[in-house]
Amino acid sequence: MTFTTEIPFGWEILSSGTERDMVSVMSAFPLAHATPPGVTGCVNISVGACGFNLNHTVNLAASTDLVTWTFRGNVLPIASRPQGILFSPWVAKSASTGRYVLWFNMLPVEPGIYPFNAAYYSVASSAVPEGPFVMERVNVSGIAYHQLPDAPSIFVDDDGSGYIAFTHEPTHVNNIQMLTKDLLGPMNPVQVSTVIGPPNNEGILMFKREGLYYIMFGTCCCFCGAGTGVEVFTSHTPLGPYTSRGEIARNSTTGESIWKAQTGAVWYTGVDWVLYGDRWQSAPDDIKAHDFSYWTPLVFRNDGSVQTIVWQKEVSIRY
Repeated sequence: MTFTTEIPFGWEILSSGTERDMVSVMSAFPLAHATPPGVTGCVNISVGACGFNLNHTVNLAASTDLVTWTFRGNVLPIASRPQGILFSPWVAKSASTGRYVLWFNMLPVEPGIYPFNAAYYSVASSAVPEGPFVMERVNVSGIAYHQLPDAPSIFVDDDGSGYIAFTHEPTHVNNIQMLTKDLLGPMNPVQVSTVIGPPNNEGILMFKREGLYYIMFGTCCCFCGAGTGVEVFTSHTPLGPYTSRGEIARNSTTGESIWKAQTGAVWYTGVDWVLYGDRWQSAPDDIKAHDFSYWTPLVFRNDGSVQTIVWQKEVSIRY
């Protein structure tokens, strides 16, 4: 199947489903103009800045070919969730309960105050992927972040064990922590990795291929138009230790981002592993929810490392 790599999807795409014959994407941004964050990213996380608002709709759409998309609706209405700035939704299916579990970030807002230290993860679930989702835990306790937990990636291993890969302040470091098999919270006692890679990175994602666990993320560049790189780490165990396998999304000569995007997720078709990223500030009408996304198949070497991605207007993926 050949498709255009830049998809004018209409929402910020932040999570993908796991079904091989269909990719489901979820967004959390309104159809509204936002204060431009600048080339190097957003430094002001407040209502109305850089796309942060109190009325983010959690929209879901699905496609079997990345060309034709079916809108499934708002799966977590505002009245059914905590009040505040909601961002970075991610859904995974629990192997033990069969329910679809939605994790997302919440930044509570008080009049004129944005208490970063009070940010937290929330969890909701649904019997079907298209929702509606109902709240399970408003403020998940026991996740080993210091403050301001950032975009999470939920991964389910072959044995049904769940993991959350997450970024947190004060220096944007990344860890992995084991979840209960229902994916509703952390294991007790806590099982958490050491810090993976250097600080000042975000957009973490996690997947497994041929017995190797992969972590990918890029340098901090919140909503930036310049895009980031993608550094790859691998391990033979889910909690590490992880080894850097190199950078795959920067020009080796200029250092510029090849794909002008920021890491989102990886979708496995049953044959190909497809990486997508959010192309902030790419919408012709400057509406945050109209930014494009970029999708590209990953090419793996025999040792499990990943080749540098190449900018292409069209690519083919295999099922």
